[in-house]
Amino acid sequence: MQSSGILLDLTDAVYSADWEEGLLSMVFDPDYFNNRYAYVFYSLDNPKRSRLSRFTVNLDNIVGRSSELTLLEIPKTSNSHNGGMLQFGTDGFLYISVSDGYQVDDAQDLSDLKGSLLRLDTRNASEKAPYDIPPDNPFANNNEGIRPEILAWGFRNPWRFSIDALTGHIFVEDVGDNHQEEISRIEVGKNHGWQILKGDQCYPPGTENCDKESTMLPIASLEHTFIRSVIGGYVYRGEDIPWLRGQYVYGDYFRGLFQLDPAEPSIQHFPQVLVYKPRIQHGEELEEVISFSSLTEDAVGELYATSLSGAVYKLQHLSPSKELKGFFRAIGDFR
Repeated sequence: MQSSGILLDLTDAVYSADWEEGLLSMVFDPDYFNNRYAYVFYSLDNPKRSRLSRFTVNLDNIVGRSSELTLLEIPKTSNSHNGGMLQFGTDGFLYISVSDGYQVDDAQDLSDLKGSLLRLDTRNASEKAPYDIPPDNPFANNNEGIRPEILAWGFRNPWRFSIDALTGHIFVEDVGDNHQEEISRIEVGKNHGWQILKGDQCYPPGTENCDKESTMLPIASLEHTFIRSVIGGYVYRGEDIPWLRGQYVYGDYFRGLFQLDPAEPSIQHFPQVLVYKPRIQHGEELEEVISFSSLTEDAVGELYATSLSGAVYKLQHLSPSKELKGFFRAIGDFR
């Protein structure tokens, strides 16, 4: 896509009046240049629900609303904890993170999609059969009432996740409540803890002897002394910052960017600061502190961040004389 402009306008359809609702994620089909498909995950009201839809982009790079094919709707009762992110894996399947809808029991209910990471085969989507179940999904052929879309479960608010381009490992950033933020490396078909645990701590706080044996512990469990709201992360595979290659870079909405070693075998409890409460640099001037809302990577592994103000930033290593001014420069401001 070469031109700039409005690709898709869902203003009159998306419900975004409350909390975390709105247009939550969008991703292009791996075969986009042949099929022109784009997938969108967004909030609706009356009744409250989250919707996954496929749209077709025309040759003028505009999405016709009439091309919408609804693939999945997830009922909910709250205006927060929706998730949710879309991403295609190298296997060609669509991965979707879905939050618990602020109903903590749902994350342990395998007959419910909330609080889970889903995997769907959308290649032959139609109105009658909006998706297929990948045959190696852990519950693909169960007859126990478990939703076959589920790849892993036990999440509170998996706002963002990433798939490492080199290893295929899936990392989920699960926003905590008042105590712990959590980063997990996914084990397919496993329970990742919520609401038995938050991070590596029994939940609610003060609970003793909870069942840690049946759950997958995270790679990072971070107290709110350090981190307040994890917003996404990627293993850096780019070339611009050689000393960062192979490190997992993640963001916090309130406090900046951090890194950890994803190969470290023990649970990490203390964040390693990459840039703390950064201020954006426009030319030679420093402006407001950035509150990051999400991270992403490009085709060559370089990292970008967004903020709710509508700006996009690229992670760069600056010369030593400018390092104290921050690691980011604006590449686009879409306010």
